[in-house]
Amino acid sequence: MKKIFSLIVTLLVALSFVTSNVFAKDTGNECNAVDPPFLMNVEVEGVENPNLVNVERGDSLNVRVELIANSNCEDVKVKAWIGGYEYDDIEDSTPLFDITSGVRYVKNLVLEIPYDIDAEESYQLHVEAFNDDHSAPDLEIPIQISAKRHQLNFVDVIFNPGLSVKNTQPLFVTVRVENLGQKKQDDVRVEVAIPELGISQRTFIDELVTVEQSEDDDEETSASSDTLLLDLSNVKPGTYNLRVKVDYNRGHDFIVQNFPLTVLGGKIAGSVEDLMVTALTSSMDLNQGGSAVYTFSLANLGSEARTFNFEVTGQEAWAAAKAEPMAVTVLPDSTKEVKVTVNAKSDADFGSKLFTVKVKENNEVVQELQLEADIKQPSTANLSSLKSGLEIGFIVLLVILVILGIILAVNKLKGKEEGGESYY
Repeated sequence: MKKIFSLIVTLLVALSFVTSNVFAKDTGNECNAVDPPFLMNVEVEGVENPNLVNVERGDSLNVRVELIANSNCEDVKVKAWIGGYEYDDIEDSTPLFDITSGVRYVKNLVLEIPYDIDAEESYQLHVEAFNDDHSAPDLEIPIQISAKRHQLNFVDVIFNPGLSVKNTQPLFVTVRVENLGQKKQDDVRVEVAIPELGISQRTFIDELVTVEQSEDDDEETSASSDTLLLDLSNVKPGTYNLRVKVDYNRGHDFIVQNFPLTVLGGKIAGSVEDLMVTALTSSMDLNQGGSAVYTFSLANLGSEARTFNFEVTGQEAWAAAKAEPMAVTVLPDSTKEVKVTVNAKSDADFGSKLFTVKVKENNEVVQELQLEADIKQPSTANLSSLKSGLEIGFIVLLVILVILGIILAVNKLKGKEEGGESYY
């Protein structure tokens, strides 16, 4: 009896093992048993199976996919994509998911249309549903991408010296924008501001044409603003929000970017009292198209080396000017020379002209000198050149002697101060 019972148990175990293998085999192949295992319906922007969909640059394209399962399938994915964009893939897809026969599945995909994709072109929207073994029939929908009526875009924002700056330095900001719209934009306003501190500066870009207009008139669709300067001299060290805003379409539209600006504490190494800047001559004669060289002497009476640079202003209408070297380091108790060459334009008006040379340290003006250039008739300029040369030579010698005397006197005073007083 026990043998019969054992035999029955053995047969039952074997039968259950075979049955489980059969069902497992059927379950694994169920997705293969129905053709097609799933079907797909697509809506774009609420329109079922559209013949042509229009979307504007910078917008989002919403794709609703309805998947109808005819069988049980594993690891299914739904994907939508647009080909033809030069710089990246425009696509969205779902994670893998399983489907059950007789159930409808709804998946929402979003395609972000780039700002700089070619407009007025036709593209194909591809929608797919698939797993490793099967796929629903692909759906292709023609997409037309157009430009917005009014649309500007940032190309670049340039910060000098950067987004980490000492409060002894100004911050220079240049903004470049492009027109991606259908309409020309006039009087585009560019503003740079630190709202928390109430600091702002603004400028204007006269016009930005469209792509079509640039092809016809050889004008630019992008332009840079004039450089804007933010004075940070009274700003406490810290991190602030720097806002760059561009208003266009008569102020009805704008684009904005925010940047973290770190302001550091700083100080100027020396004082104005420790610096002597002398023009060896303050007035010179020159011809139309001719040049004159103005020599400056810098004396550093302080205890630390200091670096200066030079800016020439006020001569733009009648001459070009250049300082050599543009930056100079002066050691303590030392002097250095800098020359400013002024080249008069060939059509410069005759007569006396004034201009200014600014001496800067850490981008702050520490000295200003006003100079004169007298543009003469060729004959009178030649007669006065010898006289000017002799005068300059005498002045140079005199100034050097005076500066050397000052430096010797300062060093003598320093020696007395360091020696101090004795008490008995």
